[in-house]
Parts: sequence; C-alpha cells; structure tokens
Amino acid sequence: MMNRKLTLCLSGLIFLFTILYVANVSNWNDSEQSKAHGGILNLRNESFEQNEVVNLDGEWEFYPGILIEPDDESFSFDPYHDQKQIIKVPGKWDNHIDKEQPYGTYRLVINVPTNGNFGVKVNMIGYASRMFVNGKEIGNSGNPSDKEREYSFSNSSYTAFVSSKTKQLEMVIHVSSLKVTTGGIIRSIKFGPSENILANRDLYKMFDAIVFSGYLLLAIMYCVTFIQQRRNIFELYFSIFCLLQGFYISAINERLILLILPGIGEDLLLRLQLMTIHLSVLFFLLFMYSFFTKYANKKIVTALFLLLLIQAYLLGPFQPVNLSDKFPLLYLQVYVVLLLAVAYCYILFILIRAFQSKVEGSIYIINVVVSFACYGILLGVNLLFEVEFGGAPLFLFLVMVISLSSLISYRSQKAFKKVDELTKELLHLDSLKDEFLIKTSHELRTPLHVILNLSKSILEGLAGPVRKEQQESLLLIHNVGRRLAKMVENLLDAGNIKRGEIHNSPSPTSLQVVGDIMAEMIYLLPNPQSVKLINRTNPSLPKMFVDENGFKQILFNLIYNSIKYTEFGEITVSAEVKDNKMHISVTDTGIGIEENLTRIFSSFYQVDSRFGNKREGLGLGLSITKELVERSGGSISVTSKLGKGSCFTFTLPLAEEGELENERVCTNSFATQKEDTLQTSTVQYDFPKVVEGEKDYTILVVDDEFANLKILMDMIISLDYTVIAVDNGASALQVINDRKIDLVILDLMMPEMTGFDVCKVLRAEFDLFELPVIVLTAAGQVSDLIHSLKMGANEFLQKPIMIDELKARLEFLLLMRTSSKEAVVHELNMYYSQIKPHFLYNTLNTIIGLTYTDTETTREALVHLATYFRAKLDINSYRSFVTLDDEVELVKSYLEIEKIRFGDKLRIVYDIDDTIEAQLPSMTIQPLIENAVHHGVGRKENGGIVKLSINKVGDDVKIVIEDNGIGIPKQKQVELLNGRNSRIGFTNPFKKLKLIKKASFSLESEEGIGTKITIILPGASE
Repeated sequence: MMNRKLTLCLSGLIFLFTILYVANVSNWNDSEQSKAHGGILNLRNESFEQNEVVNLDGEWEFYPGILIEPDDESFSFDPYHDQKQIIKVPGKWDNHIDKEQPYGTYRLVINVPTNGNFGVKVNMIGYASRMFVNGKEIGNSGNPSDKEREYSFSNSSYTAFVSSKTKQLEMVIHVSSLKVTTGGIIRSIKFGPSENILANRDLYKMFDAIVFSGYLLLAIMYCVTFIQQRRNIFELYFSIFCLLQGFYISAINERLILLILPGIGEDLLLRLQLMTIHLSVLFFLLFMYSFFTKYANKKIVTALFLLLLIQAYLLGPFQPVNLSDKFPLLYLQVYVVLLLAVAYCYILFILIRAFQSKVEGSIYIINVVVSFACYGILLGVNLLFEVEFGGAPLFLFLVMVISLSSLISYRSQKAFKKVDELTKELLHLDSLKDEFLIKTSHELRTPLHVILNLSKSILEGLAGPVRKEQQESLLLIHNVGRRLAKMVENLLDAGNIKRGEIHNSPSPTSLQVVGDIMAEMIYLLPNPQSVKLINRTNPSLPKMFVDENGFKQILFNLIYNSIKYTEFGEITVSAEVKDNKMHISVTDTGIGIEENLTRIFSSFYQVDSRFGNKREGLGLGLSITKELVERSGGSISVTSKLGKGSCFTFTLPLAEEGELENERVCTNSFATQKEDTLQTSTVQYDFPKVVEGEKDYTILVVDDEFANLKILMDMIISLDYTVIAVDNGASALQVINDRKIDLVILDLMMPEMTGFDVCKVLRAEFDLFELPVIVLTAAGQVSDLIHSLKMGANEFLQKPIMIDELKARLEFLLLMRTSSKEAVVHELNMYYSQIKPHFLYNTLNTIIGLTYTDTETTREALVHLATYFRAKLDINSYRSFVTLDDEVELVKSYLEIEKIRFGDKLRIVYDIDDTIEAQLPSMTIQPLIENAVHHGVGRKENGGIVKLSINKVGDDVKIVIEDNGIGIPKQKQVELLNGRNSRIGFTNPFKKLKLIKKASFSLESEEGIGTKITIILPGASE
C-alpha cells in the first residue's frame, strides 16, 4: 500500500513539475536578466560568467511588410521611422502584420559590456530568416523574401559569431512566412561571448545525444529480447516506439540527424518528423494495448490505429499532401496535436484502469507513462509554439528510463523467483511422481496377479466348464491382463533404472544376436512390402562386453521405434569398430523428428506421428534404452531430418582378451557336453521321433536345431507327457493331420516354412482352445507385440527356456484345452435338457388322447414310448454325442407315436444308409422332425409327407429332413437362422451344430410348398 502511495506522489510531482515548467518557462531566466526596451538591450552591467548566456527577449523594433537592407551606419532605418512598431520577442507577430504581406524586419540594438567576440544562437524562426549584425549577414535559415518565387522556408537553428568594436551591436533580422501568417521570432535568441555560446550549443547537443542514445539502447535491448524469446509482442512494439522516438529527437532541436544526412532537404525532414511522431504514438498505443489487453477496447484501438496510420501516410515523404499549400499549414499543427492528444489520452485511460486494477508492476508502469505523457506534452507545446524547454525533456526521459529499469528488474525478480519456486516444486513433484508410479505399480501388481490367476483358473476349468463365448472373453481378459502386467513391470524397471537398481551381467556377446532379433521382427512390420529390415552387421567383428539380454532390449527398442514411424523405405542396422568401441546404428527412412532431439530420451515423452498413428505404450522405450546403454559403458546419440528419417547410434565396449579366454573355457566345456549328446542321440533320431509318456497328453515339438530339440524333448519327457519331435514345419503339419495332438511348441525362425507360416495354417484349421501353440523367440519383447498382431499363438517363451516356466505354461494351456472341450459338452447338454420336457409333454398328450378311442393303439404307443425312454436313459449317461443309430431309433419311435395320432394324414419316407457310422449331438434330428410334423404337414388339411434321408457324401454325412407342409415365411426364416425366434425345437439343433467343427446347416423353404433342412456332418466327430 505504501509503495502505491509513494508512486502516486512521485507521478503527481512529475506531472506538476511539467505543468509549472510549461507555464513559467518563459520567465525563469528573465528574473535575473535584463530585457530589451524600445528596441535597445543594455548589457553593460552583464558579467557573462562561465557558460552564461542571455536571451535577447523584450521589446524589439519591428517594420511589418518591409525587408530593410541594413548598413554599417544604421541610417537605412530612418526613412521607415513612421512604420516602426514595438513587438515583444519571443512572440507571434499575428497582431502586427498584414496577412497579405507576411514578412517584416526585426531590429535590436545591444550595448555590450566590452569589445570582443560574441555569438548568437538562433532557434528556429518561422518560417524563413536572415540575420545581419552591424550591416553584415551572419546567418540564415531558408530564404526570406517578399516574392513567392524566391521564398523558401526552413525552421533550422543556426549559430553565428560577430566582433564588437564600439561596445554596440545592431542586430537586424529579415523574417518571411509567405505560406502561413503565423510566424516571427517565437523562440528566444541566445547571446553571449563566443565560448559561452559554443558551450551552450554543445550542452544542448549533448542533451539530445543522451536522449537519442537512450532510446536507441532501449530499442536494441527490447528487440533482442523479443527475438530471443518471441513470446511477448509488446516488447517488439516498445522497441519500434523507442527507435521512432530516437529518430524524432534527432530531427528537432539541435538536429543531430544532419550530422549523418547533411544533404537532406527541409521539406523531406519536416515530412519525416510528422510521420515519425505519428508512428511513434501508434506503436506506443499498440504497446499499451498488448501489455494491458484486458483494460483496452479493441475497436477504439483499431480506430486510432487506422487514423494514425493514414495521417502518417498523408503527411509522410510519399507527398500525397502538399505542405507548401496555405490550407495545410494553417490547420496542420492543430490537427496533428489534436489526434496525438486523443491517442495519448486513451493511453492514459488504459493505464489508469490497469493501475486501479492493481495489475502486476503497475506501480512502476504508472511512473513510466506519466513521465512519457509529460514528455509528450512538452513535445506538443514545442511543435505548436516553438517553445524551448532546456533540460526538462532529459529529466523526464531519465525518470522514464529509471522507471522502466525498475519495472524490468521487478519483473525479472518476480520471474526468477517464480522460476525458482516452480523448479523446486517441479523437482518435488518429479520425486513424488516417481514415488507414485512405483507405489502404484506395486499396488497394481497384486490385483493384476489376482485377475490373471482367476482368469487362468476359470480357463483351466477348475470352477467348472464355461461356454465357448465366455472362454474367448476370458482369454482376452487374461491376455490383456498380461500386457498390462508387462506395462507395470516396465514402470518398475524404469524406477529401478532411475535408482540404479538394475541387474547387469556383462559377458562377451556376438553380433549374431542382431540377426536373430531382426529375423523375428520382420513379422512386426505392418506392411512388409513397403518397409524392409536390412542387417548390414558383420558377425565376424569383435565381440562386445555387454549383458546379452540388455543388448537385445536395446536393439529391440530402437528397431521397434523405427517401425512405428516408418511407412515406406527401409530400416537398416549397421556396425563398425571405432576407437576401441563397437558403434551400432539403427537408421530408418521414416518421418524424422522435428522436436528437440534431446527430449526424446526423456521418460514418457512421445513424438507425434504425421501418419496419424496413435501414441502407443508409455513412452519409456527410448529412456530405458539410454539408461541401459550408459550403464553398459556406452553412449547413445541421434541425428534426424524431418521427412528424411532418423539415425540412432550407440556404442558398447569391446570384450577384452581375459574375458574372451574365460568364455572359451566355458564354451569348450559346453561343446564337449553337446558333442557327447549328439553322439549318443543323433543316430537314433528318425523324424518324427516319438517318446511315450504316462500322462494322457501329446505334445508336438518343432525346431530345426537339434540341440534345442533335444533339450525341449528332455524337459517334456521329465514332465511325463508324450512328446513327438520334428525338425521342420511341413513335417509338423503332417503329424497333426495323422495323429491327435494336444499342444504344439513351435520355433519361430525355421528355414523354408517359418513358425509364423505354420501357425497361420494351424489357426485356419484349429481355434485357440482346440490346439494351443507356444512360440519360441530369441527376443524377449516380441511376445506382447506379436499378440497385438494376432499371429495366433497362445503363449511365447524366450530362449533359453526354464523348465519351471515351461511346466507352468504347459499345464495352463492343457487345462484350458480340456476346459474348452468340457464347455462344449456342457453346452450341448444344456440344449439337450431344454428339449426333453417339451417333447415329453407333446408325447403324453397324444397318448392320453388315444386312451379314449383306441386301447390297442394306446398299448402300441406305450410300447414305442418305452422304446423312446430306454434310448433316452441311455443317452442321459452324460453323453452329449450319440451314434447315428441311437438318434434314428429315437426319431422312429417318435414318428410311430405321431403316426398313431395323425393317422393317414402323416406319411413317413425313410432313405437311410444303415452302414453309416457317425456321431452327432443328441436330440439333433428329432426336434427338426417334430417341427416338420407339427408346424409343417400337421397344419395342412390333408396332411403330408415327412422324409428323412441319411447318406454318405465323400467322407461327410448328409442328413436331409424334408416335408411338403405349409412352409416358412422369408422373414421367419431369417429370424430362425439368426437366433431371434423362440422356437427352441429349431434353434437348439442349430446352435448345437454351430459347436461342431466343420458342420453346416441350411434351410430352404417356400410357403405352400414345403421345407427342406440339410445337415452336413464331418467324417469324424469327437
């Protein structure tokens, strides 16, 4: 509060000082100086102390309408004695001159205290003047004349020197203003010893130079600040304003601009002054508007902007307005000052609103603007009345500079303090973020494990069988849960890396790993025809001393990053040895990186893709890569060009001789064991190799490398499963066609037919639950990504395989397969239980009806019912599939009962191949026959024919139920086939057959003609 009061007081004092200065400027120096009386100025008693000068103010002789040529005897004025007038100087001559003759002669006699050299400093007599002293011309500004063709105006100041021999000087000045009547000596003329005049002139030049330099310095400072930050446009506006103000200062008073441009014309200089002052106010208005946007009216600012811009153009050097015309010069000054005053007033209005709102830094801004406004007042008065203000403008400028410096310092301190506080807060938040992520990851891991274990137990059937659709949803939940668990592990890894808790076991590692990784990552390419992976590494290069798994993760992350941002072209991995280090580069032809390249290694930072790809993952890949590289003793860098691609290069240390020797010892020991294994096993292996186990599961192992195949077989044999081993994809498919296989373990990289190709063929034949597939990979991160690409594998294992992990995966997938089969059986039993009461109700109604009319027929019907129940009781022995003979027996028993009921209206035709041996879901044909009887021929007045055909078609069985009943409307057919009809006698058989692999069901019907249902059963059914 105190600061605001002091600021207001200071601003008030500045403003008061300016007003008083303007009001009394003409009297300050007069109190102690002599004034001229009756055209004579007596300076005999003037001492002219150091640098002292006097103003030649007071009463001068004036001869209007005459330009008198003086002589050295002063007699030239005697003939004009009657025309002599006394005029006050400085002052306008408006009341002393005829408007038709705007010219005249001024005369003053000066009595000096001593003979010697004296100087005169003339400050812009309007609008043309010539000075004579003792009859000799000593200086001029323009060309004063009574003839318009000889007249030329100029307002420039000049300094002249004379010598006194009689202690008296006669000063005569011709003044002419043909274009405008306003003129005369309107500013004081300074007089004194030569050295004093020179010192006075230099002082005022110094004042102008200081002000000009200050403005120029501010302009440069704010311009550089804006260029560096390019954030605050008001800095640019203020810079331009200062530059324009500096130019205007150099064009008035001592006219410093003439030192640089001595040949500039008076007319052009005047136009530049007028244009500059308008543009200066314009940019200061823009500065205020951008600095205090909230407190300014855009429409008013726009209007003032346009008016100032138009007027600057009209009055500028483009010459659309002729300044030599009488009309512009009469009203130009008033109009210019009026527009500038309006702009200044609105600027002050903006500042007052901002100050009242206590905007940040307003206590300094108000001083800046008040001093500037006062400075503008002085300039306006100077422009209108040609009044000289001495050092007042310099004082106001210094106040403004000090206030601006205080404002900048205040804002800098505020900004520094804010940045410092934000830095501390960000560091604190960063630590909280890391702690939060670690805690959250730990907390998420527990419920995720619960979700995974529960979904796994349900898939294994531990809680009972579930339907196939439910199994698919559960498998999706399980796989998504695993991917989420992987993300949680990545977060924990990132936290461990940041804390330095990372496992690193370096060993000599060959570049052969690069080939293995790239061979597998080919399958991650969204479009292999558009993007190629190229391996240009040489495996014969020296080995690196690095953790192999860490190296795999580094390479995988970089290649996968390139895959994400490369739509066309190639991704190349190359390596070379330089400076005793391995330099490995991953180069792509992708979109490139526009952002700051150092930021891409920051945690959670992701680059936008120009192809519209969504941001995937957490943005941890490159940050983890950088940490792994640096902890391995290397460094990583990136170069990129937008639209051309990127190149990531990392270095790793080479293995030294001692490390290689240790590796050779271990390798030789392993090679001996491996050779022994090959010698004892190779001879016995004629593929497919079968080893029987005690458990009732058969596992097929496929790998082209014998060592890997032998290890896998030994592991599976130790788990008591039956194992079949083959060494290529084609043999694997042949074994699957010939034998019942419960699970396949498949190496991803094999010659001719890769694991990917085998998996695609298997998935075209078997679903995920029917035949689980485990894929073996060399890269640890490929699993989740291949899941995303839906390659078709159920699980992925990284080489080398751990037996405990293999056991857990095998048990899970085999139990899941068993649970899937039980789910199908359970669902078939559910459909079976739904049809049983429906059929029994219809049959008992028929028998009850017969008891009233025909006892013998009733007895026959009960015999058929007994046959039906005998078959049903056998069917209910928890079997979802029955033989075709059992199903036909049910159908015949049912039809005999219905034939008794309908009599001759129901005719039955059988075309059944008794040699067919097949299985089908129980109660599949009987409900369809029942529909044909009741909803087909039973609704016709004369009845009809129901025909059942069962025949072989190749390896398949074709069952046809046909009637010539009323038929089914088209709309109802669509509803039946889409499961939107409540007739369970039709929908249940249809749903059962959908559960049978390769079974088909078709419906043909036409109203009034009949219905035909065709069922195709595969040659064998489990």
